[in-house]
Amino acid sequence: MKDKKQKSFSNYMLRQRIMPYMFILPYFLIFVCFSIFPILFSGYISLHDWNGYNNPTFIGLSNYFEVFSDARFYKALFNTFLLMIMIVPIQLLLGFLLAVILNSKLMVLKKTFRLLNFLPYLTTPIALGIIFAILFDPAFGSVNYVLGKLGIEGVNWTKAAIPARFLVAMVTVWRYVGYTAVMFMAGITNINTDIYEASEIDGANFWTKITKITLPMLKPVTVFVVLSTLIGCFQIFEEPFMIFSVSGKLVGGPNSSVLTGIWLFYDTAFSNQMRNGYAAAIAVCLFAVIGLVSFGVNKLLKGKED
Repeated sequence: MKDKKQKSFSNYMLRQRIMPYMFILPYFLIFVCFSIFPILFSGYISLHDWNGYNNPTFIGLSNYFEVFSDARFYKALFNTFLLMIMIVPIQLLLGFLLAVILNSKLMVLKKTFRLLNFLPYLTTPIALGIIFAILFDPAFGSVNYVLGKLGIEGVNWTKAAIPARFLVAMVTVWRYVGYTAVMFMAGITNINTDIYEASEIDGANFWTKITKITLPMLKPVTVFVVLSTLIGCFQIFEEPFMIFSVSGKLVGGPNSSVLTGIWLFYDTAFSNQMRNGYAAAIAVCLFAVIGLVSFGVNKLLKGKED
């Protein structure tokens, strides 16, 4: 009888130890299948010549040598960094200002405006591409029509390089500034209001509270927002792809001015080329660039924070 009780107790303790792992096992299985395996498979395929159908042919580092000598790859990186310079400062500034306004005591209908602020982030890429392609059409778009009524010459938004870049940057900021504002709002909400009340007693004005309290205490959130925005710029694809697909199916836009790394990857893997091995090499190189930039910016921001 005693042996049965000991055995039952041992089984119970074994179940107690195993059950937590059983609960988290589905997550790890999904993570391995849909995150780890694709990454490892991309690294494997990048060493092969493969069109997605035939058996892969091992070619070593040939795909990487081709990437390093591919003018389109460097063009895509240049465009990405240029868009990053245009997007990141504006998106951070507007996101912070929106967060401050939507957290203000003087703000009325806060919930309504917070919802409206976040709605662009939920816009589907197809709708976004169609709407902005129509709005900024050089010949029949509403934007050029309004500019004409104001006596300003219409801009060739989708047919010239510089306006195309401004258009993509503008659409990207419009779509993601609400998300940035939400991140800043979360950080501002966590700041103890007693600090603001004490500063008001000491005679601090609005600008002093922003520069001396809000911004310093938002540094961890700011680091996260900056890094996530930078990484998001490297992942720009849907905005230019949908706009310029609707307006003429021109890969990379006029003179490849808005060709991004992800668009180059997509065009290489899923267009008529069907060069999945070379596309995987592009993806691995982009991953390395994103990692280096993120590491450098993180060290820079962390150093300033310290």
